[in-house]
Amino acid sequence: MFRHLLAHTKTLSLSSRQTLLLWLGAGCVGLVAVILAKTAEWAFKLFSHLQAHWVWLPLLLVPAGGVLARWLMQKMGQGAQGSGIPQTKAALELTQEVSLADRLLSIRIAVAKFLGIVIGLGSGFVLGREGPTVQIGASIMYALHRFSPKDSAVFRRQLILAGGAAGIAAAFNTPLAGIVFAFEELARSVEEQTSGKLLGAVIIAGVVSLAILGDYVYFGRIHVPNFDYGIVLPVIVISTMCGLVGGAFSWVCIHTERWLPQPITQWRQQQPYYFVAACGLLIAICGLIAPIHGSGAEITSEAINHAQTLPWYFTPLKWAGMVLTFLTGLPGGIFAPSLSLGAGVGSWFSGLFSDTSNVKLMAIGMVGLLAAVTRAPLTAAVIMMEMTDGHDMVISSLAAAMIASYVSRLFRVNLYHELADQSLRNLPPLIKTDSMK
Repeated sequence: MFRHLLAHTKTLSLSSRQTLLLWLGAGCVGLVAVILAKTAEWAFKLFSHLQAHWVWLPLLLVPAGGVLARWLMQKMGQGAQGSGIPQTKAALELTQEVSLADRLLSIRIAVAKFLGIVIGLGSGFVLGREGPTVQIGASIMYALHRFSPKDSAVFRRQLILAGGAAGIAAAFNTPLAGIVFAFEELARSVEEQTSGKLLGAVIIAGVVSLAILGDYVYFGRIHVPNFDYGIVLPVIVISTMCGLVGGAFSWVCIHTERWLPQPITQWRQQQPYYFVAACGLLIAICGLIAPIHGSGAEITSEAINHAQTLPWYFTPLKWAGMVLTFLTGLPGGIFAPSLSLGAGVGSWFSGLFSDTSNVKLMAIGMVGLLAAVTRAPLTAAVIMMEMTDGHDMVISSLAAAMIASYVSRLFRVNLYHELADQSLRNLPPLIKTDSMK
């Protein structure tokens, strides 16, 4: 299809033809992101419906769903495990080595990621769809390099960046966050040659999403009074706590060998299906105490819309659920769960700062926790403002993101960066050696 369409553009310059190819791909990314959003939403609603009627059913459903997702990854999804953002970052380092990048970004991986995230949410694991959407979008766009009139490492890099940004923008109706995320987290710099193409991709993917889903905010709308200096102390205290909670999460995920007992580590390697089922069972038990299943968007939106805090025990159980889900290696993002976890941290301080609205406290916690986990403060602040229409909290959000990100550095862990390095190290040694001779 793409070759047929490109055949009618031979009179255009090479740059124009590549831009058209990129924009056409962005439309496909937007459509797939919307389909994933609606399918994942339906899957989690089904889980919630079953849980409401049979409260003990998750004790069977979560482990069984985890085993199914693990089997799917084993059969067709090598490279689709985990968040998806580290794999995308790793692929950006391999644009000169197509055979290696294909092991991190491909249509096969995109399909496995799609199915894995739907199964994971449908069975109640604690995860979001943002990371998977980034890898799916980057995979779709990266596959288009084969249709380019002139393939190059530069163009492949532009496709990956645009695909990741378009995926974030379309999935959550956050176009600015998609652009900022691509430069702050994926590229780690602003690239003049890429910025125009990336902006066009985000616009097109966003238009596709808006045309199907309409204008919406992912976590509900935040309505708070204008900025006043009384918010300074809550920002400092809550952001510091978020930096500690988020930094601890990243450290635990990266340094499993330092805290996970050796017999359990060996069991995890030798009996992965049993290990996934055990993690699923623990998550289900936590879910009987607090509503930790899924991304947490629903319970957090309800708390924000009704200005009600989350119970104190929600945060430690949500944190534990996120760690257990990470250990399984199932496809799943941490953006939305981190925002929900942050709302729980903010709720802890509702009694201490009774003069400040509960919504403000939760919003500060949300942006702070996301910044602490991702170590991308600007992305955290922008995505928080777009996901909640929280433009009245621009200064507070930026300050909270900066403080939390700084505090999380005490743990000396950059989650996405170190997971990307792991993805590169896990590539088949023989292939890596041959391709880099």
